[in-house]
Amino acid sequence: MTIQNEKEYKEYEARIEALMQRGTELGDIELLSPEEKEEFLRLSDALDEYGSAYHPLPGQMSTLLTDAILVQVKEKGLKQKDVARMIGVSASMFSDLIHGRRSLSFEVARNIHKMLGIPAEVVLA
Repeated sequence: MTIQNEKEYKEYEARIEALMQRGTELGDIELLSPEEKEEFLRLSDALDEYGSAYHPLPGQMSTLLTDAILVQVKEKGLKQKDVARMIGVSASMFSDLIHGRRSLSFEVARNIHKMLGIPAEVVLA
C-alpha cells in the first residue's frame, strides 16, 4: 500500500481516524476485527512512509533527500566522509543529517544540490 499524492494521504488519514474512533467506541483498539487491525497497520505504515518523505518532522530531512544522497554516494563510489567533506560538514554531522538528528542549513542544502547534483526540488522538499 503506497500513497501516491496528497489526496490519497488525506483519505488514508481520514480512514485511520475512523478506525481509531471505532476502537475508542469499542473500548480499545485491540477490539477491532482482525481485518480492521490489518487495515490499520497497512494504513499506518503507508502514512508513515509518505509522511517521512513529504512531511518530515521539523529538523529532519525528507527521506526523498536522504535516499537521493545515498544513491549518489553509491553511484559515485564515495564514502560518507567524502560526501561530508564535499558538502562542508563533519562526518558525524553528515551522519546526524542522514539519520534525522540534525536540521539542514541553507548552506548545506545548497552544497548538496551543487556538489551531488541533486535537484533543488528534492533538496527543498
